[in-house]
Amino acid sequence: MKIKTIVTALALALASSQVLASTTLFKNVNVFDGSKDKLHKNCSVLIEKNTIKDVCTKTTTADVVIDGKGKTLMPGLIDSHVHFNLMNPGGVRELEAMSWEKIGAGAAYGATEWLANGFTTVRDMGGLYTGLREVIDSGMLDGPRIYNAGGFISQTSGHGDWRSTASSVMGLKHTDSNTERLGIARVVDGPAQVMAGVRQNFGAGADYTKVMIGGGVSSDKDPLHSLQFTEDEIKAAVEASEAWDTYVAAHVYQDEHIDRGIDLGIKVFDHAQFISEKTLKKLKSKGYFISPNTNGMNPDLLKHPVYGNPDLPQYPKVVEFMEKSKNLFKHLRKVKPKIVFNTDIVFTTGAALRSGIDFQKYDLARGIGNFEALKSMTSYGGELAALTGKNNPYPKKLGVIEKGAYADIIIVDGNPLEDITAIGAHDKWLDAEPRGKEIASIKLIMKDGKVYKNTL
Repeated sequence: MKIKTIVTALALALASSQVLASTTLFKNVNVFDGSKDKLHKNCSVLIEKNTIKDVCTKTTTADVVIDGKGKTLMPGLIDSHVHFNLMNPGGVRELEAMSWEKIGAGAAYGATEWLANGFTTVRDMGGLYTGLREVIDSGMLDGPRIYNAGGFISQTSGHGDWRSTASSVMGLKHTDSNTERLGIARVVDGPAQVMAGVRQNFGAGADYTKVMIGGGVSSDKDPLHSLQFTEDEIKAAVEASEAWDTYVAAHVYQDEHIDRGIDLGIKVFDHAQFISEKTLKKLKSKGYFISPNTNGMNPDLLKHPVYGNPDLPQYPKVVEFMEKSKNLFKHLRKVKPKIVFNTDIVFTTGAALRSGIDFQKYDLARGIGNFEALKSMTSYGGELAALTGKNNPYPKKLGVIEKGAYADIIIVDGNPLEDITAIGAHDKWLDAEPRGKEIASIKLIMKDGKVYKNTL
């Protein structure tokens, strides 16, 4: 009798899983497809397993039918610059003392936060390999699709060399740094070491390469004006990455550094706020991408306890940053390059993390317009994901609502082309009222054909 009961239960479970994996129909929705500056009104969208089968279909039946109640169905959002291994609020010094256990738990936390914020895909920009992705893709943890850079590639005393100044003075080896021992950073010098570091990342499951070719704001040792890596070193990174059928992305700010990177074959420029109109046009002519995190251009950053503290080394960098980035939005609106969305929020959790994401959504839309901002979070983000070529862990299209694309979908209350707050954007950052994990205006989140949230 017990055996019969178990067999019956297994059969019912199998039947249930088959139903869940078959077809879903969203009816009565207005569709933003991620590419066009309009809504397709009164549509139905058919999902088969994890793939979009038809858009504005005449089909009226499916295994699961969800009434969108006239709300906006759009692609799941894509954040093209996150750092899930840097979720600890204690900064670099705490990271240097942390075990993989705590770092990994923080990364898992970050994954759940980004999915709750409507992001079904992220591009992790340093320190993450395949472990978290495998856990998420297996169904053990809710989170977005992840594209990984592996350890970021930095020169000695570059933006990724996180040894203390005292350690540098004493000449301690790079491997004495926790971040390098754990593979979050790879500090290398000379073309041979650069190539070996890039190849080591690929052997550990990286999808593309990130190199630090200029100074940073958050780091202590390297000034913003510093030019990092020689031409031969950068060429080595590009050569090794292209041999893997993928690309190199660069951490960079200065216009002349960006121009040099374009000439050397780098295809994605993260931050890049000091770029001139001339260099931006050159970038666009190549079909390359710019990935700016614009919230740091807001004067509110001076309210931050670290970046706004005149006694800390980051303060003069922030002042310089704000002055030199003041023309970015003007250039982006005029040239209209391929822009991808970038939060780059590190060492921040909870309400402060959420308000940072909300404000970045708002600030980019304020600067370049709702449609261009939405494209950066959808179709352009998907196009960048595809730049990983044969290395791509998710070979179907992302960031669009069209036949054959992955069924990564959100349904929002309102028209984000007219009101960007429909996707959870907010005009306040450091002084925003704390909110919970969920965004009320995002009514449904589907990733890979599975519904993770439905409050319709």
